[in-house]
Amino acid sequence: MTTIPDSHADLADAAGVATLSTLGADGYPQVTALWYLRDGDVIRTSLLTSRQKYRNIVAHPKATLFIIDPTNPYRTLEIRADTELDDDPDLELFERIVGHYGQDPDTFPAPRDGRVTLTLTPHHIVTQG
Repeated sequence: MTTIPDSHADLADAAGVATLSTLGADGYPQVTALWYLRDGDVIRTSLLTSRQKYRNIVAHPKATLFIIDPTNPYRTLEIRADTELDDDPDLELFERIVGHYGQDPDTFPAPRDGRVTLTLTPHHIVTQG
C-alpha cells in the first residue's frame, strides 16, 4: 500500500472538500464533491446506495480522490485508490465524518437510510506544490 506523504498529510487530515472520481457505465468519469475522513493509511467516506457513485464503484471498484489546498490551489493531493464498500448500519462512520466537520450528527440534514462506508486504499499518490 502507498502512504500519503507527510508533506501533504495536512490535506488528508483537514475537514476539507474533495472530489471523488469514479468510472460510469458509459466509460466517462463521474465526479462528486464530498466530505472525507483519513483513518490511518486509508480514506473513508459515507455513501448512499441510491447514488450514481455507489453504482459506479460496485461495477468498477477503483476511484480517485482529489484534494486542493484551499490556501494554495497549486498544491494538491491525488489519491488513486482501490475501493471497498461495507455496510454502516449503526451510522458509525457517518457520525464520525459529520463530527469531524464540526456538525451535530443528530441534527445534520442528510439521509441516513442506505448508507455504506467507502474505503479508499491508496494505490498511487500524486502530489503537487
